[in-house]
Amino acid sequence: TGGNVSMQEYMDTEPEFRSILLNIVFNGTNVSLVTGSVTLNTAELSYSPSGLRWFRMREAARGAPFNYPTADQSRPVDEILLSCASCDDNENPCSFGGKCLDDSTCACVNGGSGALCKVPPTGDGRCNPYFNNEVYGWDGGDCCGGTCRKPECGLGGLSVPFGIESYYEQDASTDVLSVLGYGSCKDPSMAPLTLELKDFDVFNKTEWYSILGNEDGDPFCSTAAINVRCNGVTYLYFPQYILNNESDCGRSFTETIHVPFGSQCELSTNIPCFGPYCLNHTISVYYGDDTSSPPIRSGNIGDESRLSFGVPSECLTDVLRNYSSSIFDLSTHQGQAASSLSNDGISEFLCSEGPNLVLERYALTVLNASVHFKSSNWEPYQCHGWGIPAVNTACTNFSVTSLVLEPDAGFQLGTIPTELFLLSNLQELVLRSNNFTSTIPTEIGLLTSLESLELWENGLSGTIPSEIGMSRLSALALASNKLTGTIPTELGLLSSLSGIFLDENALTVS
Repeated sequence: TGGNVSMQEYMDTEPEFRSILLNIVFNGTNVSLVTGSVTLNTAELSYSPSGLRWFRMREAARGAPFNYPTADQSRPVDEILLSCASCDDNENPCSFGGKCLDDSTCACVNGGSGALCKVPPTGDGRCNPYFNNEVYGWDGGDCCGGTCRKPECGLGGLSVPFGIESYYEQDASTDVLSVLGYGSCKDPSMAPLTLELKDFDVFNKTEWYSILGNEDGDPFCSTAAINVRCNGVTYLYFPQYILNNESDCGRSFTETIHVPFGSQCELSTNIPCFGPYCLNHTISVYYGDDTSSPPIRSGNIGDESRLSFGVPSECLTDVLRNYSSSIFDLSTHQGQAASSLSNDGISEFLCSEGPNLVLERYALTVLNASVHFKSSNWEPYQCHGWGIPAVNTACTNFSVTSLVLEPDAGFQLGTIPTELFLLSNLQELVLRSNNFTSTIPTEIGLLTSLESLELWENGLSGTIPSEIGMSRLSALALASNKLTGTIPTELGLLSSLSGIFLDENALTVS
């Protein structure tokens, strides 16, 4: 037939075909459609247009068990279309750039296959540039780690790893295919991370002489073997590589990878050694497509062979990274808090609906990580109870206005986290008798609505920050700490101050 025609139309115009079908149905068989022989092309043609599996003569000949599903009786027969396999440039063109030949068959290009080249190669584990776009789901996920689902995923996915042009100029005996990566990943739902290698130690003539007894060797440096895994999936593997050009040893090399938001990752390295000499270099990880922002993790491979980091959910990353780069570092309270919020099922919703509310939630979560409250069921639900009597909050319009820690609420000595000053509507802050040992953060000046501040009976040291005069304080209690220095004159700007307690410190007056 020419073009597409419904099953019903074909049965009405071809009586012989209709009689064959009726004869099969009356004989009680499960087969609902018979075609001529077809060429099976792996899984692409494993199902017929009506939802049935094709009958495989090889399986039947060797007695292999098979259970073919029956047709979907709920589907109207006129919804099942039969397509003509013969191509022409008007009604039946070849898909995905294929060319219709003189014998009415298609010469498929760009990875298309099957009748009229209509079967895309998406999901086969190899990134195809033609289909690497949103329409085809970024080649069915083949171009990005975490969405690719085949054993060959990522192999050959980096044409020039780390921009080291000499890498693929090696002779054919070098195993260049050992590189694994996803250099063509364009999926905007992935988080971009840039790795930077620099500060290379150089293996010079002195080392050559001590090992070989001569100075004939040229100076060189070497990268470490680098492996980046997130949530059990490898996103980059680059083997150790020697840079024979000494000028390269003074350069930096970068590679951008893409990992899912909400991932927990580890970058591991294997330091290169030549005889008794091991060649160090630094490796840094940046959030984004370049190195313009501060690194989220950085280290010398000789001192730190593993760097752990996390990437919060997309909205949390966008909101929180403006306040701290430590949200990516899982060894910090900020990183632990961001990771916890990414997986609590609530914060991502709050992040898009009310960024200020999620900032407050983040601040309280950092406080918990810093203090380790004496409770196993602690949850930072802001205005809906914290699950423990040692922490009390009051809210107005869902925003925290009062935060009170009862005495001895935590398990450990700790610092007052600066994130508390993200509670922009806070009017009362009471942290008395809780063994805080840090200084009073200068960020306290951000709490312009603060009316009462009680930090007495802790181990606070340092000076009283002058920024405290920017608030609306009516009560200030800093007694029984280890504060030193001069009492700031800015306290005189507190026109509403009715009570102040600074005794049992080492303060002076100018």
